[in-house]
Amino acid sequence: MSTPRLLALALSAGVGLAHAGADAGNPAADPAAMNQLVEAVSLDVVSEAALGACDDLGASSAARLREAWVAWRTRHQIAPMRVVLTRAMQRRSGDPPWDRIATPTRQKLLDAPDPERACAALPQELQDPGMDIGARFPRAPGVARALVQAKLVMPPTPLPVATEPARGQVLLPTQVIALTERHGNWLVISEEAARRRLGPVYVKGLVARDLSRPENFHLVLAQGDRRSPQRIDLKFNAEPWVGREIVLRGMVTSLNRLSMDLAGAALVSDPSGLSLSPLPQTPLARQAVPIQRVTTAPGQGLGDRDLAAVVVHGEANSVQGTRWDEDVRFLLRDGSVYRRTEMPPDQLDVAASRRLEPQRWGRWRAAGKGYEMQAQDDDGHPAGDWKPERHEAVRPWPADARLAGSFTRSAFTGSMVTGGTSSTRGIRFTQDGRFERSFTALSSTGSLQAITGTVVAGSSQGDGTGSSRTGTATVGTGTGTVGVSSGTRARDDGASRRGRYRLGGYAITLEYDDGHKERLLSFPVDDARQSVYIGTGSYDREK
Repeated sequence: MSTPRLLALALSAGVGLAHAGADAGNPAADPAAMNQLVEAVSLDVVSEAALGACDDLGASSAARLREAWVAWRTRHQIAPMRVVLTRAMQRRSGDPPWDRIATPTRQKLLDAPDPERACAALPQELQDPGMDIGARFPRAPGVARALVQAKLVMPPTPLPVATEPARGQVLLPTQVIALTERHGNWLVISEEAARRRLGPVYVKGLVARDLSRPENFHLVLAQGDRRSPQRIDLKFNAEPWVGREIVLRGMVTSLNRLSMDLAGAALVSDPSGLSLSPLPQTPLARQAVPIQRVTTAPGQGLGDRDLAAVVVHGEANSVQGTRWDEDVRFLLRDGSVYRRTEMPPDQLDVAASRRLEPQRWGRWRAAGKGYEMQAQDDDGHPAGDWKPERHEAVRPWPADARLAGSFTRSAFTGSMVTGGTSSTRGIRFTQDGRFERSFTALSSTGSLQAITGTVVAGSSQGDGTGSSRTGTATVGTGTGTVGVSSGTRARDDGASRRGRYRLGGYAITLEYDDGHKERLLSFPVDDARQSVYIGTGSYDREK
């Protein structure tokens, strides 16, 4: 019997966990047993990533896949194992590396020749014997229990259940703004203060995961390709309920026009006695579609005869760090403007884009030496007044242009208090048509954690010769340091970051030595070619 694709992806992920440090009789001290727990949870991560990709692709089987995934992880009791492993990884080295396996899985589906067919096969694949967690990874649950019993991680906390019949009105995430307008907003308050201010409330929504913070969850309202702009943040670990629509009772400990916090929550087992709150609802917002849905083959998209100009504007962004943000737009000769420019213009499927993402379009007109533009809403109607823009037109690359030199792009995300990541990405060109990409990143906890004696840091780097990752951690308890760990691991030979390049028009084609290929939006930002735009941002020439 062949190995299911999801299982193959999980087993090839290469996600590791440092030795837990328990005694020899503890399953958590057995690398083989620990590996079973890692692989079981990795399979859940891969499956969830596949579900997200099929959802974003608008696959007709997405709803059926969601039901199959929820049933599969419930049947095999995966949620508590994922909670325990996530906490163990956080204790050792910060956030678990789930994105390292989720991102490739998602990309494989988005890039599949027939993604609709690939998504349609996944519900049945979840029924495959190879996806039986108990049979495939029999030691995984015992390892999770051992980690808890050894007090290496906190155990999952069951969500209380309100068994009495519920009476009253239930709020949706789309009513957060109306609730704020009626009662005002407040920062974090205690549950007792929340009880006095608003009393217990009932809320309903789909449980979704905050991908940037693995133990944070929220409620949203979703219908087709639209979701509520506002959400209800849950102040408990809702891992067992991800992907499900539930009704909760709890206290509103924070409220503003973007979100509300629900603490002291209990699951409502019988919501039949609840009616929908009469508060006004905010319209659902159309979600961004994957670029694959609005991209066509080179030369089959927006033609030169229809393109009036490519314009760009950049400025510093100091929100949650420091970086340089740029906004590129395509101006069409018919007076329309396209605001999402992640592909060369000759690969933009105009018809598909206008149908799937009308909010990315608008109108433009010349105004003196600059431009004025008017946006569109989610349904393609004019939104707001005409506004002057500071964008400037750029030139395309001449056919078979060549570059020589190194170009870099740097950013910092986070803060010195809570910690953050400093990163630099580079690309070096030679006149003979070769290129080499490089990256360096350094992450560390901030001064807030350092007060307790806890310092977690990691660095990674790579270029055309290979890449490596290093991590160190010192955990303080208030009475001293309980452990220090460090490690360095070589990862590849660099073939995925070097190769040959070709410039022409508003595109750069990168053919890597490992066989994969990219064709990205590109142009010289200035006539002297001291800055070049590649993919999603500009790179400045090194002095």
